[in-house]
Amino acid sequence: MLIEIKSRWGGSVLFKGEFGSLKLCVEAAAGSGANLSRANLFGANLSGADLSRANLFGANLFGANLSRANLSRANLFGADLSGADLFGADLSGANLFGANLSGADLSGANLFGADLSGANLSGADKIKMSNTTTIETGETWKEYLEQVVPALLKAGGGSVTQEAWTCHTWRNCPMAEAFKVKNEASIPILYRPRTRQFVRYYDMGLIPMPKLLK
Repeated sequence: MLIEIKSRWGGSVLFKGEFGSLKLCVEAAAGSGANLSRANLFGANLSGADLSRANLFGANLFGANLSRANLSRANLFGADLSGADLFGADLSGANLFGANLSGADLSGANLFGADLSGANLSGADKIKMSNTTTIETGETWKEYLEQVVPALLKAGGGSVTQEAWTCHTWRNCPMAEAFKVKNEASIPILYRPRTRQFVRYYDMGLIPMPKLLK
């Protein structure tokens, strides 16, 4: 059957062909290097699809099923992935700058090397992570919580209080207390990337208070 992939803005046809499913059509488009920028793939079932290196800049993937899909090195800059099922998906090296991941299921996903700068990971619906999710710096979510977070909280020589875990400003948030500073620029440069990472996950409510503070 003839399947068309249309733009989310204006409805122009970005790619079309005779395929047995939308998934096969999208895979063919990605494999051919077609420009799927701003494609409307709202709620699409793309489970297990090979979309490596696909150009999905600004695409509408709201609520899409991308479980176990190969999105390695895909361009998802500014894409709407809110509520998407990314369970076990390979997002290694993907460009997720400015992408909306609110409410997405990243359980078991591989985010190693992904660019999450400016990504929207906030909102009432928090994203879902599991112990086996590999985050952008290469460790699993379990390793991050059990090893990286405690080490980071001690790295600056400060004393982090329980009250800090209720603060989300540089007045007395965990990183402010840990490094005894009032802004990110005052943190030693070696720890700034880890600080940004911590703040991103902390502001989502994904980092529980360590036992050492309870």
